[in-house]
Amino acid sequence: MNPEQEWIGQLRKGEGSALKQLMDGYGNDIYRVAVLLLKDRHWAEDISQEAFLAAYQNISQFNGSGSLRGWLLQITINLCRSKMRRASWKRLIFRDIADYELRSAEPGPERMAEELSLMSEIQQLPYKYREAIVLHYYQALSVKEIGIVLRESEGTVKSKLSRGRKLLKAKLEEGGWNGGDEW
Repeated sequence: MNPEQEWIGQLRKGEGSALKQLMDGYGNDIYRVAVLLLKDRHWAEDISQEAFLAAYQNISQFNGSGSLRGWLLQITINLCRSKMRRASWKRLIFRDIADYELRSAEPGPERMAEELSLMSEIQQLPYKYREAIVLHYYQALSVKEIGIVLRESEGTVKSKLSRGRKLLKAKLEEGGWNGGDEW
C-alpha cells in the first residue's frame, strides 16, 4: 500500500496523525502553489492551513479517481481563487520575496536572482495563465493532470500554457533576459 492510500484510510478513520503526515508530505507543494498564485506569503500560509483542514474534514468526498496530491492542489487552487475574488484588487504586492525559498537546495546568488526575477514576472501574469504555469513548471503536473485540477479541457490548458509562456517571454526579453532556445 502506498503512503497516499495509508493516509486516506487513516484520515477516513479520523486519525489526526495522518493529517500531520499529509502536511509533512505535501506542505511545501501546497504552500509553493499558494504563494505563487496569491503573491503574499501570509495569505499562502493561511490558504495552506485551510486546504489541509478542508481535506481532513472532507476526505469522504475524495473518490480516489486521481491522486490525493492532485485533490489537495485542487482544493488549494479553489481556495486561492476564492481569496482572489474576495480581494478588492487583483494585483497584490508580493512581500518578503527575499525570504521565500524556491527550492530546498541552496542555489548560488546568480541563480537565486534569476529565479526571483522569473518568479516576480510569473506573478505579474494574468491569474488564469499563472495557475497553469505554476502547476506545470513548479509542481511538474502534466497537461492532463492540470486539466483535472482546474476542471478544464486539455486544449484549454495547452492554450493557457502557450499564452502564458508568450507573455512571460515578452516580459523577460523586455528586461534584457535571453532564454535562448528554452522557449
